[in-house]
Amino acid sequence: MAHTNKSLYSALYVSRLWYRCGAPILWRRIELKGNDPKAKKFIELVCGKQKPIYSSKLTHLEISYYNPLSSKKIEGIVRICPNIIHLNFENCVGFSNRVLNQLKAYPNLRYLNLCSSGIMGDKALCGMVGSCRKIEYLNISFCQGITDRSLIKIADSGQALQEFHFACAFLKDL
Repeated sequence: MAHTNKSLYSALYVSRLWYRCGAPILWRRIELKGNDPKAKKFIELVCGKQKPIYSSKLTHLEISYYNPLSSKKIEGIVRICPNIIHLNFENCVGFSNRVLNQLKAYPNLRYLNLCSSGIMGDKALCGMVGSCRKIEYLNISFCQGITDRSLIKIADSGQALQEFHFACAFLKDL
């Protein structure tokens, strides 16, 4: 699938018809790594005043190793991309309780990777998992501010949860 999507890029420039056919397919899955200029442009686009025409098609978003990914930037993503089911923000410094509260807007979220993404509170983390009832994969490894009480609560309440990673979590004592 990734190879098919990459070959569509050149087709966008053939004609308007080809653009209208190819752009929605390319907008379904966006993968940006590091402090790549494309990642910066995407963040500027979602935080801008104009909504990209195909943003509602986006279902898979991976922005890893991007610093800082602030709550304002996440708010922009949530605002213009309402149909996301797969989010990967691995090693994106800047996550907080406010960001977790914004992710509650994705009731159909199935995959969330927040590995090494910052400091989170129990209440916000549990609230987000409670709102995203379809979540099947959750990775909060190397995140700070989480107690073992919340890990137990998430494991008990996540009915659809199939994979739960919390390796080397900086756990607080009860």
